[in-house]
Amino acid sequence: MDKLDSIIKNGKVVIPKVGVVQADLGIKDGKIAGIFEAGQAYPAGKEYDASGKYVLPGVIDPHSHLGYTKANWDTWMGTETPGMAVGGVTTAITFYRQYGRPPAPITEFYDLNKTLEKNSHIDFSYHFMISTKEQEEFYSKYIEEYGVNSFKFSMAYKGEEGKALGITNEIDDGFLLDSFFKLSKYKQGVACIHCENVEIAFPLTRALKEAGRTDLAAYSEARPDYCESENMRRVFYFSEITGCAVYVVHMSEKRGLLETRYQKARGLGGRCYVETCTHYLTHTQDTPIGVLGKVNPPLRTQEDVDALWEGLADGTIDTIGSDHCDITIEQKKNDIWKGVPGFAGSGMILPVLLSEGVNKGRLSLEKVAEVSAYNTAKIFGLHPRKGTIQVGSDADLAIVDLNKEQAVTVQTLPSYSDFTIWDGWKLKGWPVLTMLRGEVIAQDGKPAGKEGFGRFVPRK
Repeated sequence: MDKLDSIIKNGKVVIPKVGVVQADLGIKDGKIAGIFEAGQAYPAGKEYDASGKYVLPGVIDPHSHLGYTKANWDTWMGTETPGMAVGGVTTAITFYRQYGRPPAPITEFYDLNKTLEKNSHIDFSYHFMISTKEQEEFYSKYIEEYGVNSFKFSMAYKGEEGKALGITNEIDDGFLLDSFFKLSKYKQGVACIHCENVEIAFPLTRALKEAGRTDLAAYSEARPDYCESENMRRVFYFSEITGCAVYVVHMSEKRGLLETRYQKARGLGGRCYVETCTHYLTHTQDTPIGVLGKVNPPLRTQEDVDALWEGLADGTIDTIGSDHCDITIEQKKNDIWKGVPGFAGSGMILPVLLSEGVNKGRLSLEKVAEVSAYNTAKIFGLHPRKGTIQVGSDADLAIVDLNKEQAVTVQTLPSYSDFTIWDGWKLKGWPVLTMLRGEVIAQDGKPAGKEGFGRFVPRK
């Protein structure tokens, strides 16, 4: 065999749909070049010792918001992706919506790629956000020319709520159904749906405001779980009618989980996928973080938290994302009703799954690899280049130490955001080395990659 660029030795390799194997991984030209019996001697330029540790596919975060607050649009990849790399994330699929002008067909695609590739530490792709009829006429161009096959539709953020966030949103049931029919013509097309019935939420919100409620639980009561599950039932039905693949983003609660189980039990789930997010596995509406915990959909109850862990373990939930937003404390305004929803958290996906999942007996390492990488790659057209460990795949890897304990602070995972909702949490199980296409981009809790190494990844 020709000399390898590098080799990872003595690790336990977690291969999705295969299992955990003791093996050495050979890397050449950014790809997995060989999965060797442990201890075999192969010449390599660099050697990495993974003794006592596990090697997983690099995390693919399917849910982050590019330039969400507009504060650092041109440098978002530079401020956010180093912390993602530290947390074992090697690819992010980020939502792109236009700022500074009414939503229109996306023509700035190539310039956008050049801008983001200048400062990204990880690979990336997009979900295009669709909110006007004019945009939906260009699916063929987006999918076949741009290599972007997933599109975000929000059933929330209408009326005054949309205006407050600078969002134009013309989506109603007719719009959604029409888009589903259009996307169903493309085998690889996926409709990503934010499910929240704001027509239910608006009167509840008014009543709670008038009652003088300003606590975190009040925000959850203003957007109750059935706002979400009602929309999910409708979206699944539209998927059944049209044959369009749908992907429910950031599911937060037990009712939605039951809707998903019902859908999959009927044999119609092959084109219906569901994601939850890290914060819904760790925080509730009673967690004492106040306005910092404002997010849409809101935090729920401990019963919902427990149900979501079960849904990940039994396969009802397909993926886990972060809903990463680069928001500052100032933007929260110390006001549960006026503050900006969201927070940073992409780099927390793997630490939470390892600490609160694997080390507490809720998930296997194989399941972690599936929900954090493999399933996302399969759903969004990145597999087999990404999301697995096999010969020919990109050498995107996270070496993790299940015994490493570390307290979370705002400095743990670098971000433009100046707070973390996990501040002070002591988690057991952390990535200690992250590789992107065979190059080390984070090591021992610090970014180690080069700005501009990340690349746009088309999905065809």
